[in-house]
Amino acid sequence: MADRTVTRTVTILAGLAATAFALAPPISAFFANYSDLHGALRTSARLHAAEVAILAHQNPAFWHFDGARVSAAIPADEDEAEPAQERRRVYDRTGRLVLESVPSEDLAWPVLSRRARIMDGRTWLGEAEVSRSFRTPLLETLLLGAGSALAGTLLFIVLRVIPLRLLNQALARASYLAAHDLLTGLPNRGLFADRLEQALALARREGGKVAVLCLDLDRFKEVNDTLGHAAGDQLLRTVTARLRACLRESDTLARLGGDEFAVIQPRARQPDDAQRLSHRLIAALEDPINLNGQQASVGVSIGIAFGGGESEPGQMLKNADVALYQAKEAGRGGFCFFAPEMNARLMERRAMELDLRSAMANGELFLHYQPQVDVRTGAVIGAEALLRWNRPGYGPIPPTHFIALAEEIGMVGPIGAWVLQEACRVAATWPDPIGVAVNVSPVQFRQPGFHATLEAALRASGLAPSRLELEITEGVLLHNTDATLAGLNRIRALGVRIAMDDFGTGHSSLGYLQKFRFDKLKIDRSFVETLDGDANAAAIVRAVVGLSEALGLTANAEGVETAAQVALLRAEGCTEVQGYLFGRPMPAEAFGQLLRAGGTVPR
Repeated sequence: MADRTVTRTVTILAGLAATAFALAPPISAFFANYSDLHGALRTSARLHAAEVAILAHQNPAFWHFDGARVSAAIPADEDEAEPAQERRRVYDRTGRLVLESVPSEDLAWPVLSRRARIMDGRTWLGEAEVSRSFRTPLLETLLLGAGSALAGTLLFIVLRVIPLRLLNQALARASYLAAHDLLTGLPNRGLFADRLEQALALARREGGKVAVLCLDLDRFKEVNDTLGHAAGDQLLRTVTARLRACLRESDTLARLGGDEFAVIQPRARQPDDAQRLSHRLIAALEDPINLNGQQASVGVSIGIAFGGGESEPGQMLKNADVALYQAKEAGRGGFCFFAPEMNARLMERRAMELDLRSAMANGELFLHYQPQVDVRTGAVIGAEALLRWNRPGYGPIPPTHFIALAEEIGMVGPIGAWVLQEACRVAATWPDPIGVAVNVSPVQFRQPGFHATLEAALRASGLAPSRLELEITEGVLLHNTDATLAGLNRIRALGVRIAMDDFGTGHSSLGYLQKFRFDKLKIDRSFVETLDGDANAAAIVRAVVGLSEALGLTANAEGVETAAQVALLRAEGCTEVQGYLFGRPMPAEAFGQLLRAGGTVPR
């Protein structure tokens, strides 16, 4: 309806403009010629009347002529190229024709005439009339009108066709942009939903199943953060081309936003065809992508949901998204089919997210402190601050569960800042030089404001930087190594100690020791718990302790629970331990009492 209205409006306006353009020249020419001829006749009539007045004054018998007719050529004016074809008549006071002077040829129709009074002083004697043909100016006007009409027609075509074509192009472009992703040219979420409705309608008529595949790129954020958004855009375009090459013409690939894609697979044998397509899509992104000389490796995780003619498009997409979440939890680079029980897990995760946000807002998180002990003297030399949460209705939740969730939902920054502030505040009440160790998440460490948060915690608490120790895992050093090392050196410049946690469980810890000098290596509990029965574990502990001594670092053994483990660690030269044998994580008040009681534990 709107298009017809616009077309009609443009047509009317173009017609008005073309009509005005076509009529203006001939009308102007007509009136100009008419005015010129009218003026010439009026002047000629006056001159003729004056001549007749003089003639009649000299010859009073002039008025006794009876319609005398004279054929004569009229002399041309000095400004005219040829004589004017003019008919002249003289009438007396009664209107009787007295004298007529005609040209050699009759005047062609139409004829214009003008009269002027013949006066003798104040006496009216009669009238002089002069006539000329208007045919030639009229024919010129008609010829000009024909040319103007042709030009007006062309103008109408131009004014109507070109604007409508440009308008249609603009509307088509706007319609395309409204339904497609500008970067990749793929259908967007709105068009994807429409295509899915069509596929389900087809399934309703023909039977069969429709598969929806939700795709999420793995490690895309790392490419964006390290190589920049321009490289990220180039990667998305390359990924789009690779994914398209895996699809049939009847399939629909859409970009839902960011690094999220989706595929509609109609008219296929399910679930076999969806499984084969998933393998092709995953294989298509296995090879590295060249981004202006930089190699970037990304993978893809896929969630798959099926539906028939009775299915709701929105629910199908939601189910595929749930399956995608499960695929990413399973380790990325794979695919997962939707199962109803997945919804229960997703609902539980969302409930935990809401509870965690509420716990942070209401101050329900708290810290416990586990003593760190000098194995030679039994003296408490510090404590590791450990985050705790008693979730209402569920009881204690392991930090390994909710910290990963906090990283996903963007809460690890606020939670980590609170842990630093609280740990420093409590440690400032302990006797010098008892220190506190705080775990730092890789996600928290990479946040731009982490260094300022650390400085603010030290400043607010008044704790000496040397009494604060940050425990990081090698996950901190996995990406953007130069920037990470610069950040670690800034922390070292404050006087804060840095320990590598879970040493020996990663892939390249020795390489990191070469790049940065840590203050402490923490031997993972997985080696300590089998120390008295596994020769390999004992050899690893011996190697780590020896490496620490060679580099001038402190070695800390976690998870010590038996006297035999203590004896073996002491024999290997390990000087610092922590574990249930020396004290479970305890509230700040209990740890303060331990320090006031002498700060030693049985050896």
